[in-house]
Amino acid sequence: MSKNQEKIKAALQQIDESLETISTDEDWLRYLYFQSRFYNYSFGNTMLIYLQNRNATYVKGYKAWNTLGRYVRKGSKGLAILAPCIKKKLVSDEEDLENEVKKKVITGFRLVYVYDIADTDGDDSQLPVLITGLSGNSDEEKLIYEKLYEFISSKHVVQEVEGINSKGSYNLETRVITVKADMDYIQKAKTLLHEYSHLIDFEMNPDENISRNCRELIAESCAYVVASRLGLDTSRYSMSYIQSWLRDKNELRMIADTVQKVSYRIITELAGSSDSAFSILRESED
Repeated sequence: MSKNQEKIKAALQQIDESLETISTDEDWLRYLYFQSRFYNYSFGNTMLIYLQNRNATYVKGYKAWNTLGRYVRKGSKGLAILAPCIKKKLVSDEEDLENEVKKKVITGFRLVYVYDIADTDGDDSQLPVLITGLSGNSDEEKLIYEKLYEFISSKHVVQEVEGINSKGSYNLETRVITVKADMDYIQKAKTLLHEYSHLIDFEMNPDENISRNCRELIAESCAYVVASRLGLDTSRYSMSYIQSWLRDKNELRMIADTVQKVSYRIITELAGSSDSAFSILRESED
């Protein structure tokens, strides 16, 4: 086995063992905040970055930093992540098994290196708004909630309801999202994201055997990730959901992977809209 193959094997083993480092509610919340910065990376690569540098905030490859007018400092240590090796192969046609078609398939992985912004110098003008920051005063919270409501209700039925005990709900049969009307804007924004995460989660994972605890932890974790990306701090509220902690490491891996996929879909949907309220979510691609 070559040294490179040994490093790849070690990285995959690190991912498998990484969940052992998350043993408390605070650990999970800390990881979720970290994942909100790297929503477009797979769970495995996010965890690799997390294990190597928990203070990382924004990473790019060496050449990608150059295109942003920044340069990696000499002697900086790169963060190893796994990139898929993709080749075109002849595989059986799903509709006609007697025929073969060329499709892109993952044949393995290779190590690539990214660098945190703290290890770079140069021009700040081309950095995305994500890095320059978004202040969160009451006017901003109101705007974010109103724009979230406008965007989500353009695709699904969303109702503000008065006189209900719960802060919100998602009806699996009717696909209607409700939000309690008489709450602060930051709470309404968080609740709307929570219920929308339920909708996306059930859409992507309709398996009826997934427990309610898993569903709730996924929804609240996704709401926390997306809210963090929007500059809203919902950690104090989210902690109450995360206290329904799940100890099964195999189940936790599924949850973490689902959180990445659901939050990625929501963030990319919002970033794809033309609304300036979501400009913080837009960033250049490598």
